[in-house]
Amino acid sequence: MIIAKQKRKTHIVEYLLYMWQIEDLIRAYQMDPDRIEKELINQYDVSSEQQQEIRDWYHEIIESMKNEQIVEAGHLQFLVLLADDLNDFHFRLVDSPLHSDYRKIYEQAVYNISDFRKKMGQKEKINDVEVCLSVLYGVMLMRMKQQTISAETLEAINSIRDLMAALSQKYRDFEEGHLEV
Repeated sequence: MIIAKQKRKTHIVEYLLYMWQIEDLIRAYQMDPDRIEKELINQYDVSSEQQQEIRDWYHEIIESMKNEQIVEAGHLQFLVLLADDLNDFHFRLVDSPLHSDYRKIYEQAVYNISDFRKKMGQKEKINDVEVCLSVLYGVMLMRMKQQTISAETLEAINSIRDLMAALSQKYRDFEEGHLEV
């Protein structure tokens, strides 16, 4: 909760990836609040009041996941909507004559996004931001498992990482009222 709040304010892409990780972590703990309490929440070195906030936060996420029937897979609806909004913002930047710097970064990544979309084998066309998030999340999981990533793949991932970093910065600037689209 503490990390999520900070990431939401500073880096929207990291926030989404973090929340995807929280969803998977909750699934790994089989949505068991007692186990989450014992193995996660009790590890925080915070006041009892803050610990209760964290506990409530995890419980809310668990209940939302159950209510939205994403116990085994999928993402919370508010995260899906946020990613969709971010994708709309992304294309507003791409189409805006005010943001040629962003368009240039996008042009360096667009072929890699398309290639990853094909490799994902999605029947429905998923949007650019969702592809990028899925790629970055997959890389994070591969690194956690200490799996090897080819140099060619790393190069493609770097273009996506650069795009998502630029998008996050522009989104933050926009939310703070420092950017027009």
